[in-house]
Amino acid sequence: MPKKSELPNLSERASNRQIESTVIRLREAVKKTGTQKDVAARAGIPASSLTDYLSGTELKLSVAAKLADVCGVSLGWLVSGGEDATTAAYDGLTDIDTALGLGGEAVEIRNYDVYLSAGGGADGNQTPTSELITFPKKMLPPSVLSNLKDVVTVTVRGDSMQPIIEEGDRIILRTDVDSIRSGSIYAIRIDNSLLVKRLHLKTNGNVEVVSDNPAYSPEELDAAQIRQMISDGGSPTKIIGRVVWRMGEM
Repeated sequence: MPKKSELPNLSERASNRQIESTVIRLREAVKKTGTQKDVAARAGIPASSLTDYLSGTELKLSVAAKLADVCGVSLGWLVSGGEDATTAAYDGLTDIDTALGLGGEAVEIRNYDVYLSAGGGADGNQTPTSELITFPKKMLPPSVLSNLKDVVTVTVRGDSMQPIIEEGDRIILRTDVDSIRSGSIYAIRIDNSLLVKRLHLKTNGNVEVVSDNPAYSPEELDAAQIRQMISDGGSPTKIIGRVVWRMGEM
């Protein structure tokens, strides 16, 4: 019988073997699909990140789902090898239902193929395409389910909102914003930049725009700018929506 002190090492070795087997399947899927650069671009992740995953960095579930979609394999096969790669076509996030053990009723949410920047600002001139993505109801909070007509999903790039929001995370926005909840995270447009930041109300009516990553300095918007952001009216500054859910690393 192994000594108690040996058990963490055994668990660690098992985890490492799981990661190694996932890497082998990922390499196989990417090789059959195209070049690493092409696969990364189609999945919407940096080529350097794909190189890291192919070298053994542990995959986030959200990234695994994108790569499975691009490579035409099932998420279950890529993550665990539990089924043949060609037996289940990837359709939105339905394989994630199986991967997380969530069953029951599902809902559809419109996903926009644009990026918000947790950093210096994504290009606000992106021309978005959209599609409906299926989510298990059990996965989503009441703030999403209570008003499905006013929620959309987008993807985040950058590290300024770490550790709450990571590179490549998919977030759900409530677009029916009529006021600011101090301390909540919002998607905002400033001129031609699309950002995701935390907003803090100040006693003078201004709002502090904060990154969770302390490497980024906060900024401040005055009360008039905030009123304009909420009412919009075609101005270059607008609150797009409040972040109410994110899907990232398990």
